[in-house]
Amino acid sequence: MELATASALLSFYSRLEDAITHFYQTLATRDAFSQDQKTFQAFAQESQKHKMMILRTYREIVSDALETSFSFMGMKTEDYTFDTELPPDITYDTALSKAEAIEDLSSKFCMTAGQQSQSLLAGIPQAFQRIAKRKTKRKQILQTLQE
Repeated sequence: MELATASALLSFYSRLEDAITHFYQTLATRDAFSQDQKTFQAFAQESQKHKMMILRTYREIVSDALETSFSFMGMKTEDYTFDTELPPDITYDTALSKAEAIEDLSSKFCMTAGQQSQSLLAGIPQAFQRIAKRKTKRKQILQTLQE
């Protein structure tokens, strides 16, 4: 599905962050990963904050009247879809690798959305770019957990 309008993009982004939240909540409940439970819980909470930041910024800045002449180009949901399943027997390293891939792909989504929304109004691209940077930091934290 192509993400042509801001509302379509934001709806997809909302579902993306919900999936990331669920992924980290599930990791936090696994006994085998208890040493990093607080990190995973923090990531889950932060994902919901990311979602709320973007949605709040959109509501504050953009109206339907502004959106009618704006569209995103070439962003497709299938380019930013990832697997959040955590089988019961998943190893810690595999789970962390999966988390890194999720952070990488969701960061790319935010960077692309931020770049393409430059003409929308300043608040939207800045919010996406801030979140992309946070996701890059989360990926770095996940890499240190694997060492």
